[in-house]
Amino acid sequence: MTDPITPARNTILLTIMAMAFFAMQDTMVKVVSETVSIWQLYLVRAVVVLGLLTATMGMFRPMNGLKLVNPGWAALRSLLMGTAFLCFYLAMPFLSLSQAAAAFFTGPLFITLFGALVNGERVGPRRIIALALGFAGVLVIVEPWGERIEPMILLPVAAAMAYALAVVITRARCLEDSAVALSTVQNVIFAQIALVGLIVTDMMQPDAQAVAGFPFLYAPWTRVDLVIWAMIAATAITHIVGAITLTHVYQHAEASKIAPLEYSYLAIVPIFDFLIWGTVPSVTTGTGMVLIALAGGFVSWREGTPVRPRPQTHGEEPVVEP
Repeated sequence: MTDPITPARNTILLTIMAMAFFAMQDTMVKVVSETVSIWQLYLVRAVVVLGLLTATMGMFRPMNGLKLVNPGWAALRSLLMGTAFLCFYLAMPFLSLSQAAAAFFTGPLFITLFGALVNGERVGPRRIIALALGFAGVLVIVEPWGERIEPMILLPVAAAMAYALAVVITRARCLEDSAVALSTVQNVIFAQIALVGLIVTDMMQPDAQAVAGFPFLYAPWTRVDLVIWAMIAATAITHIVGAITLTHVYQHAEASKIAPLEYSYLAIVPIFDFLIWGTVPSVTTGTGMVLIALAGGFVSWREGTPVRPRPQTHGEEPVVEP
């Protein structure tokens, strides 16, 4: 007789493992942000992801090839995803991983809000309470009543908003497009954003003080050690491995039971914060993380909405990909 506890235990472990891969990805981004610009990171990462998607395309089973019915909407969705990653990564030099992650994990709350505004989806009183709870969590982290306000926390919140709009557009306008095509368009646009950023930075010729103050934004293309190149490539690899793991989990369990488990990410990133930078979340940051996790977890449970992007599997609607 099959032990019913075993599949559930495996599901929990695999979900936590996927979140650990995502946490490693974001940790490496924060590390390389001290050496290379976000444009250099964006370009190399996009090239690596495109290469990996091409090499592993057969692993995802048939997905209508590169079918792209709505190229305009796919491009807009990709621009929003590019904006989301851009805002999230730009906050890395200024915030701890815990702060940035907590703010970004308001994404499911914005998905609910924008789904109601754009697609006319119904939002009941329980979800309204969850939205208010998540907003309270952000306020607790920002501490607008305190002596020192951290405005950079608004960057991952903006990332969550852009990500949510991309998901809403995917639901409303990109259901006929294959996941492979959407991911390809997304990473091509990521590379284009990176190239524009590198060109504009070169034209601006920022002075040494500006580069020293914010190298992640103003630094030109930099010759770096092989270790840094490996870490940039690893950010793409860890994301795809995490996404594939989540795909497997969602294939074998109900989405409404899995999505809330993705908030285990908020318990993992403080470990990396402490091990690498010696940062321990403050009481207010920890409280805000708990409030956001409760609110987002409830919304995810009600909707079965993945907190993190995952690839489409055979027979599913396309969703946001790496």
